[in-house]
Amino acid sequence: MTLEQTRPQLDVPKSRELLEGLLTLPGSTGESYRRFHNYSPRNIGFLALQGCPPEPVATFKKWQELGRQVQRGEKAYSILRPIQIRIEDAKTEQVKLIKRFKVVRALFAVSQTDGEELPAYEPPEWSTERALGKLGISLVPFQNFDGNIGGYARGKEIAINPVAPFPLRTTIHEISHVEHGHTTPEHLQLYAGHRGTYEFEAEASAYVTLNEIGALDEQTATVSRGYVQGWLGEQEPAEESLRRVLNVSTRVLEAGYAAEEGDQ
Repeated sequence: MTLEQTRPQLDVPKSRELLEGLLTLPGSTGESYRRFHNYSPRNIGFLALQGCPPEPVATFKKWQELGRQVQRGEKAYSILRPIQIRIEDAKTEQVKLIKRFKVVRALFAVSQTDGEELPAYEPPEWSTERALGKLGISLVPFQNFDGNIGGYARGKEIAINPVAPFPLRTTIHEISHVEHGHTTPEHLQLYAGHRGTYEFEAEASAYVTLNEIGALDEQTATVSRGYVQGWLGEQEPAEESLRRVLNVSTRVLEAGYAAEEGDQ
């Protein structure tokens, strides 16, 4: 005996209409990808030399603004801060400005901070952990100094920034990159020339999936629209790309639901 199928199925016409809104309705990423300062390669290397873990870093004040507190007793990592020195030539009396660098203790890694963690939203009956398991994707620690990066995918592994503003959206976005095949060696070589299309496909798949599991609120939708429109610019996605979006959305959606009796 089998149970009647109650698992939500992807409504293709509705999803097509949803994608049209993703491309045309107003959107904005706001401060989502500008919350952290982008440090120079020189300072990234300097942080690494000090043993700073590769994770988001910020000043004491910035962590407070983000709702986190530096743990008692933690010591800041140093950065090289540019300064200008005025030097006057005794003979010509001309003043020269010379650039120098001053070592300043200023940054703390996210692992040096505490903050009240909001419980991750988990849609009823749909599980991120289950989806990862069924799709054979591993969640690995995030290793990047850039706090503005929400996450990344490499091969069959994804990593999510521990302070990402939209963790569920970002997780499904990175899962979608893997399912679209964007993270295979051959596609990674093509990424620079097709980045707009790849980012559209991953975000659009996440957008459709979030909507189907009841997790697409207006704030998330606005950020997604701004993200996609920013990457595509004036480019129109091809029909083949739209079909891939719906196919991947279906796979990700189904992977997150428990197997029903009729599936055994």
